Parts: sequence; structure tokens; C-alpha cells
Amino acid sequence: MQTYNLRYRSLDKLKDYIFEKEIVDAPSLLIQIYSYSDDRGKLELLLRHLRDLFPSAHILGTTTDGEIFDGRVLTKDIVLSFTQFEHTTLQSAMLPLGDDSFESGKALAERVVCEDTKALILFCKSHKINAQKLLEGIKSVKNDLVVSGALSADGGKFENGFVFDRNDFGDEHVVAVALDSKRLIAHNFYTSQWEPVGREFAITRSKGNRLMSVDKMSVKGLYEKYLGEEIAYNLPLSGLQFPFVMKQDGNYIARTALWDPKDGSLIFGADMPEGEKIQIGFADAQKMLANVRHILESLNRIPVESIFIFESAGRRRFLKQYAHYEIEPFAQIAPVSGFYGYGELVADSERTLFLNQSFTLLALSEDDCVVERELVFRQPRDNNGDLQTLRALSNIAKVSSMELQELNQKLEERIKEEVAKNRKKDSILIHNSKLAQMGEMMSLIAHQWRQPLSAISATSTGLHVKMELDKYDKNFFLSALDKIEAYVKHLSATVDDFTNFFKPSKKSEKTTVGYMIERALFIMSASLRKHNIDVMVDDTTTSEITTYPNEVIQVLINLIKNAENALIKRQIEKPIISICAYEKDHHVYVEISDNAGGIDEKIIDKIFEPYFTTKNAKDSTGLGLYMSKFIIEESCGGKIDVHNSSEGAVFTIRLKK
Repeated sequence: MQTYNLRYRSLDKLKDYIFEKEIVDAPSLLIQIYSYSDDRGKLELLLRHLRDLFPSAHILGTTTDGEIFDGRVLTKDIVLSFTQFEHTTLQSAMLPLGDDSFESGKALAERVVCEDTKALILFCKSHKINAQKLLEGIKSVKNDLVVSGALSADGGKFENGFVFDRNDFGDEHVVAVALDSKRLIAHNFYTSQWEPVGREFAITRSKGNRLMSVDKMSVKGLYEKYLGEEIAYNLPLSGLQFPFVMKQDGNYIARTALWDPKDGSLIFGADMPEGEKIQIGFADAQKMLANVRHILESLNRIPVESIFIFESAGRRRFLKQYAHYEIEPFAQIAPVSGFYGYGELVADSERTLFLNQSFTLLALSEDDCVVERELVFRQPRDNNGDLQTLRALSNIAKVSSMELQELNQKLEERIKEEVAKNRKKDSILIHNSKLAQMGEMMSLIAHQWRQPLSAISATSTGLHVKMELDKYDKNFFLSALDKIEAYVKHLSATVDDFTNFFKPSKKSEKTTVGYMIERALFIMSASLRKHNIDVMVDDTTTSEITTYPNEVIQVLINLIKNAENALIKRQIEKPIISICAYEKDHHVYVEISDNAGGIDEKIIDKIFEPYFTTKNAKDSTGLGLYMSKFIIEESCGGKIDVHNSSEGAVFTIRLKK
């Protein structure tokens, strides 16, 4: 095989070059076109000339963000690469990309790949493509296939790129050529060197390759916060030099956006799973050049007749005038051509990768002979100090990131210590709260027991009087004893009820709001009657909810007790407690209000804090409302808050259905 590369200038020069290199039309001739220009008229004219000159050849092409031509980096050019195979047959196709990228890749492979296919070169253009899924679809047809290629570019505009074959142009298409041969040797290589800087972020909302929010911020909001308004405004172009990086199989993979749909999200070339940790990336220029040198040394030990490089537009823009230092040495081994795009595709029997910000290379040979050459490496000239600046920036980013990681580690250790301390405090708070609840329980039991104890005492006195007057009546005595037995059973049942209500639930249960309100009022009923407090209940709920009923009942009792205390303290003439329950938006709500005048606005924001109380220290621990909030929000997954109405305080509990 033999590859010839031409920087296209005119039809006459093209014909002269073809004559000089003796390029002959054949079905085994592959012509690749890399064009910075997106002028379809100009490219259509070129295609017409190529069709006339090579009616049997396979042609595929793409728009670019720069071209690679025999060791040189070009921009605003058209490069033609002619590869004449001797022992390889070609199958090419251009297909539209559907909504399912995996199925599109599978359909492409089924169209052009056969048992003898050794390698596949492809270019694709789509704002919405999931290139990783496209590769997986291709590999589902032939797993040991060597795949190499890239996403088309359009000079950083992210608007007008396209791909094409000998007959047509495609805006949402993939164009590919399969190389079928038993003698062809194909190897692909890649390298990246984008490293994380700054803190980690978590993807909080995404759908496939559409990223919507990071750390509950919009993607643009995150870029604006950490890199400034100009970077955020110029996305996705600015993302080429400041990609996201995420860990994959122990290595960092860069991710840059392909399209801004103008709805706050960004479309990437691979899935951005929710929960995935990402960081902003910055490149190490020195490692970039060093690792490409390692690839070159590997190539010098294998058979190579043609080299195709598909590289990131962001990498070229980062390295600027130093980009040609990583391309130039490869011309010592074989003819080199390629282009800079918006994403790179690499696959073989061991890996299937869609990459951003990387350098990828496909080496082909039909001859198994290895020719080792004495390689020469030119050191980059740094006349203006630009390379030194890049190295300094890389070092600053790396050192700052390390320092930040150390600081985060120290903060994590400090947080763990504080959490341990807080847990100990919480255990003390819970213990104190339980003691306070026991005191409340004893008081409420006393209220419940007063009436039956008084009745027992009166019945006993009546019996005693009858005996003293010697007016013994068997039926009267039996009736009185039955009453005493009933009163005793009531006392025992009351103890059981209180024990159950204040026993923590081991697991959540299905219950109704009406049941929990009824049981809370049962416990509070005697105390409320004693103080002549009217209770009005308006319950419109019908749904069952799954929660911890005993804990919720404790909270209801605490809120009713607080309302009772406020009404008594302020000596309200007609004291009323209102309980309103209703359903709304997949939740149930319980509002407990009174007509005691409300809570002082100066302290209303503090009432759920531990140990905060408006009562005398001997009357309260200040834990009731704190524990109520803890139970509803931490244990039951709900919400509790308070506000003042025109008549008094209103506590609202919200629970999920």
C-alpha cells in the first residue's frame, strides 16, 4: 500500500500531482478529504472533479478545525489523502444517524463490515450523537474490529460542520469505509494528559448524554462561577480548553460539549450518568508532547506504511503554535494525514472509547516488515516564552489542586470529628428528651386517672356508709363492685395505651392521619377538658400513608400540649385549638393552630433549636420542638414549620402519601 497527501490548491495542480505520483483509479483506492471550509459549493466542485478522475474510488470527507498534512498543522486548508491498497478491498457507506446511536452503529457495521474486515475509518456529524453508544453498536457486530475516526468540526462555530461521501453531504450522518484484508495490519493509539483541578462536583441531573445540572447548578452556572462569564457565554467553544474530566478505569477521561440546545443543558458525546464525579480539567503541555513521543517510539517497532491522526480541536487550541511539534516527528516513519475534530473514536479488541481532548492515531500496513529508523526529535522553540507559560500554568493548576485536595482531606477529618461529637450530643439530647417525655406522660396519666379514681373513691364511700347504717343491700353492693372493677380495668387500659403510644416504632406502618389525630386527642382529652379548651377537628384526608405512627402521635401531642400551655398562660377567655388535615400534591398536611396570639416574631425562627424555650428552666428542657422537628424530618422524611396567623400560632406538618 502507498499513501500520498496533497494540500489542495486548484484542479490543475491536483491533476499534476496525480500524474506525478501515478495514482490510478481502482476500487481499492481510498480518498479522504479534510476541509476547513464549509462552503458546500466549493466542495461539490472538488467532488465532481474527483468523481471524473476516479470513478471507482471510495471517497469520504469531513469539515474540520484544522488539518494535518505530512507533519504540518494547517488551518483554513483542504487536504487530500490518497491511499492505494494492494491486498485490501474497501466497502464504504454514508448513513443517517437516528435517535438511537447504538442502533445506528449496528446498522452501519451490518452495512459495511464482513468477516475479513480488519479496520474501520469513520467520520460523523451530529449535535445529538452519543458517540460511545455508536462505537458499542459497531462493536456488537464485530468485537475485534479496529475502529478509528473523529467527529467533524467547523472551525469552532459548533453550527455548520458536516460529513460527505463521493455523492452527497450529511448534516446528521456517519460516513465510513471498511478495510477488508487478511494481510492488513492495523494498530491504534491514543493519549490525553488532561488532569483535574479544583474540587469535585457531582452530576445531579442528566439524561443520557444531555447534562442538565452539576451540584444542583446549571452547567453554564458552574462554568460562570468558577471560570467567569466570558467562558460560560462562549460554551461549547470555551469548553475545548476547559473540559470536564472524570475517572474511567483508573484514568481520567475528558468530556467536552458538542451542542448547546439553549435550554440550560449541554449535549456531550457520551453518557454523563447522574451521581458521577467530575472536575474541571487543565492540560499538562509537557506530558502531552512527551507521551506522543512514546507513541512514536512504539510505532518504530511495528510495521507501518500509512499514518492517520485524528486529534482534538481543544488540544490544538491549547498547544497553539506548539501543536506541530507533536505531529512533525511521525513524518519520519510514514506519510501522515488527518484532522482536528470535536471528539475521537478508538476501538479494538481490548477497548471501546469515545474521547475528547485526545491525540489518536491509526497505523496501517500491508507488509509485515519492520523498518526501524533513527528518529530525530526537535525541541520546541520558546522564543516568546509561551511554552514556559503553558508549563507554569499547568504546574500552578496541579499544585493548587493538590493543595486543595489536602485541605479537603483535613476538612473531611475535622468534619468526622465534629460529627462524632455531635452524635454524642444528639444521644444526650435524645436521652434528655425521653426523660422530659416521661414527665409529660406521668402528668397526662394523672389527668386520665383522676376521674375513675374519684369514681372508685365515691363508690367505696357509698358502700362504707351503707355498712355503717346497717343498710346492707346485696344487689347494690354487687353493682358497686362491678363499677369498681370496670374503673380498675379502665385504669389498666390507660396505662397500656400510654405505653404503646410512647414506645418507638420499629418499622413504618400504613395508617391514616385521622387515626393519629384521634389517638393524640385521646391522651390529651382529660387535660383539655380540665382547662375548658375546645378542640375543633376538620379532617378531609382519605388516603393511607406509610410512616411511624407512634412517633407522629408524640409530635401531635407535643404541639397540642404547647398550644394548651399558651392558652392557659395568656388566660384566653374562649380557648380553642384547631386541627385541620388535608391532602395536596402527593402529600398530607396537618395544621395545629390556636387563638393564643401567636409567637413573638423575634424568636419564631429559633423555636426548633435545641434547648431554646420561653418557659422557666424548671418547667421545660427546650427539647420538645427540637425533637418534633427531628422526628418529622429525619425519621419520617417530612417537613414541619410554623407561622403566625391573625389569631395565633400555626404549626404545619407535611408527610408523603
